[in-house]
Amino acid sequence: MLCGNCKKNQATKTYKQIKQGRTETSYYCLDCYHKLFVYVDDTHGEERTVCPYCAATVAEIKKRKLVGCAYCYKTLQTAVLPMVERMQGSQAHQGKAPYETESERIIRRRNELRCIAQKYKDEKDYEGVRACETALTQLEEEGKETFVWQQPPLLSKP
Repeated sequence: MLCGNCKKNQATKTYKQIKQGRTETSYYCLDCYHKLFVYVDDTHGEERTVCPYCAATVAEIKKRKLVGCAYCYKTLQTAVLPMVERMQGSQAHQGKAPYETESERIIRRRNELRCIAQKYKDEKDYEGVRACETALTQLEEEGKETFVWQQPPLLSKP
């Protein structure tokens, strides 16, 4: 669909407006959308309070605790980055990391099985301890373990 204003570029933004009880939707390319609806003062001395790409304001971001687009992080960084630091502790995301090698996965799984086995020993659940130990020996001998979905289905005899 082409832009409703310049009729040259592909429309990527929508603008909904309610007039006399009817909803009218207009479609615009990014350039026309910025020219018509987004006002940003580009003076260098003042901080921006509106993202020029998605028109999200600092007040909206603070209220919703969600940025409008990826460019908000750069254009509104003086307001957004302190909020990100308060929410997650640092500017960079510190989540779980994927396994880098197969040996690292085996080491992590071995440690996990040992902890589970110790919990079973503390609870005196010897069947659980035995299951963990068999999984540990299988993991150490073969370097892989058989998961439930990898086992063949048990067929009952009629």
